[in-house]
Amino acid sequence: MVRFLQQLPALTALLSSSCCVIQLILNFFSVSCAGFAVFTPYRSVLSTITILLLSYNLATTATAVQTRHKLVVLIVSILLMVSPEVVQWVNQSSATTLTATTTKSHQYYRIHLDGLGCEACANRIKNTLTATAWISDAKVYFNNKTAIVEIRDNAGTKNNQLVDLIRSIDNKYDAQK
Repeated sequence: MVRFLQQLPALTALLSSSCCVIQLILNFFSVSCAGFAVFTPYRSVLSTITILLLSYNLATTATAVQTRHKLVVLIVSILLMVSPEVVQWVNQSSATTLTATTTKSHQYYRIHLDGLGCEACANRIKNTLTATAWISDAKVYFNNKTAIVEIRDNAGTKNNQLVDLIRSIDNKYDAQK
């Protein structure tokens, strides 16, 4: 029972970050999002429980081996708890370059996205868009479910091609002009 209490903070931290960590792992293996974003509204509660459990673990006396184990659980739990912010930062990291490289020859499109379940979904769409040859930059915002896409000069691309590209990533994503 004591061993379980020592590992419980890592479990609650994983649940609080499930909107990103589990989704990213699933997306990495080309598995669609499994609906772990349902824990997102409870993230603050799960993070509070994690902090309380970590405090309890650190307050209890332990042997040297248990202390090392507690330190590993502490580091893993903290990394898991901040992972949604890291994913959001990575997803929006080039926002300044998007506005700084405005030229008359580039076209910008704003696309409304339905079907985004988490930041990992937004990141998956962004990575697909930026990997496309005729797209120079893309920003996907999970909070307001939009994408801002910069099309290369003379790409001859229409908005419908962007919509079709996003829909081809996964059938649950629906893009609208």
